[in-house]
Amino acid sequence: MNFRKWLMKQQWRIIQIRGIWGLFYGILLLAAAYYGYIPIINATGQFGPFIFAGILLFSFAILGYIYDRVFVLWASSHEVTQERNPFQYVARPIDRIFWLPLYSAVLDSCEKLADHFEIDNDIIKETREYYAEYEKLRPERKEDIDRAIALRDEYTAKHAFSDLLNDLED
Repeated sequence: MNFRKWLMKQQWRIIQIRGIWGLFYGILLLAAAYYGYIPIINATGQFGPFIFAGILLFSFAILGYIYDRVFVLWASSHEVTQERNPFQYVARPIDRIFWLPLYSAVLDSCEKLADHFEIDNDIIKETREYYAEYEKLRPERKEDIDRAIALRDEYTAKHAFSDLLNDLED
């Protein structure tokens, strides 16, 4: 079993570097084909094609880094992508099936603990009301998306995470 896992890992690594190796070998084959015709490659001897391929590969790597990290030319606008996703604001089907019932069970347990230890459970009740209202909203209705944004803003204004952390520090 361990050998198969090791073999799969090696295969994955080979697949990941296949593009770089393909570029390197393509350049190497071209340099070897033109070995006798290009004076710079010919002057460096037998290692000329390897040096030429290495220089071009390094150039492509630098250009790729600039393209990817400096100019970020490949990235689509994340804001547009998020704005087009209505489930960023309303509950997804998996939320309705799994997460909201789980949250409900957690809130029930927290409420029972708060009652047992005689702790104020207004926040739990407000959170339960928030999820009850949130669960009713549908992505097909534009007014529901607007309501979800307003509901989220109201709830986070009352129960911001920073206030929760400040209460825990006291």
